[in-house]
Amino acid sequence: MGEIATLTLFKLFHQCAHRMNRTGKYQGQGRLLLLLEEQGTLTQRELIEITGCRSSTLSEQLESMEKAGWVTREKNAADKRNIDLALTPSGRQTAREVRAWRAGHAEALFGMLDEKERDSLYTLLQKLSAAWAEMAQQKEAGR
Repeated sequence: MGEIATLTLFKLFHQCAHRMNRTGKYQGQGRLLLLLEEQGTLTQRELIEITGCRSSTLSEQLESMEKAGWVTREKNAADKRNIDLALTPSGRQTAREVRAWRAGHAEALFGMLDEKERDSLYTLLQKLSAAWAEMAQQKEAGR
């Protein structure tokens, strides 16, 4: 195939990520629903730490989710500065729908790859993720 320039890889990776996210159902709210389903009640601060979202972005998403009837927000009994978030029955049902949708979407996105290709992609993405996490930590430490 020859040598591929890193800028070409960057553009292609960005294109794939953009297409994958543009077709996402529930967008970032789906991830929050799944986290709350898996973890149970979490504080807003814990969700910020887990997701890396900005506080204002998370607040907007949670407000929409609360209006949809998927989550409840209550002051934390131990620390009134924190807000506890929990799924409602409707939120749990929506989380199940998100999980099923993601499984089908993952199959549509990666089903054309054979097992060896998926293994290779997994290894490469793990390597990139670890390197990029290290770069982010170094950037944070340098501030």
